[in-house]
Amino acid sequence: MAKKIKGYRPETPIERPQGAAPAPPPVPEKAEPEPIEDLSGLPNRDLLRVHEVAAYLLKAESTIRLWIDNGYFITEKFRGSLWVTKQSVIDFRLKNRVNP
Repeated sequence: MAKKIKGYRPETPIERPQGAAPAPPPVPEKAEPEPIEDLSGLPNRDLLRVHEVAAYLLKAESTIRLWIDNGYFITEKFRGSLWVTKQSVIDFRLKNRVNP
């Protein structure tokens, strides 16, 4: 009779001889991290509007403006509109990766 391992439910029971060590539970595959070169969410321009950066980073516009005030992004002001450089968004994303 197969030994039962707490919390492990194999799809098909495995018969093992008496005294054999139980098989460890299967290890889930690691999810591949998102490639940093994938910039498909960014428009193909050098300057981006605040709402575009917010949509790309999945943050609120007010958060992006706060980060701009704290110097996380390089910006330019043109005709009353605030524009964020695309390179500063990429640098920010590289600098703040969870699994570098």
